[in-house]
Amino acid sequence: MRRLNRKKTLNLMKELDAFPKVPESYVETSVSGGTVSLIAFTTIAFLTVMEFTVYRDTWMKYEYEVDKDFTSKLRINIDITVAMRCQCKYCSSESFETL
Repeated sequence: MRRLNRKKTLNLMKELDAFPKVPESYVETSVSGGTVSLIAFTTIAFLTVMEFTVYRDTWMKYEYEVDKDFTSKLRINIDITVAMRCQCKYCSSESFETL
């Protein structure tokens, strides 16, 4: 019983064609079309090989060095937000609470 279901499923999958074939009468081959196809295929293959070559040959070299300049200063910018009540004479306590 199970084998019959598998055969039916397999046949259904073989018959299923999401992209129906174009009738032969619509297809017209030409030398220029074949030439364009060959050039496109060759270009894509060449670019693929070159990209793979660049990927294989690229490597990273890490170098670490001690900073010997003791007189230099490291500049650090810090943004600080302090949640305090506004004590400005132009501000009211209501405006702070609505924020």
